[in-house]
Amino acid sequence: MASPMASCLICSRTTSRKYCEYHHKSYDKLASEYVTWKRALGEMSWEDYLRKLLELQETGSSIKDVIAKELGIP
Repeated sequence: MASPMASCLICSRTTSRKYCEYHHKSYDKLASEYVTWKRALGEMSWEDYLRKLLELQETGSSIKDVIAKELGIP
């Protein structure tokens, strides 16, 4: 049975998940890099990690969109 179609929570593209294909890739990248950051910098919460990335100039706009949604920032 196919998943019901919905809209991406960020851009309103049609998706069967929380995020569209593009924002889902950004979320996956955030999740995989979280492990790397914790290994390098020591234990940190998911929220602290996201906030640190949000401050970095190098963080791309798609990643920042996902971070804002995950943190509940309008």
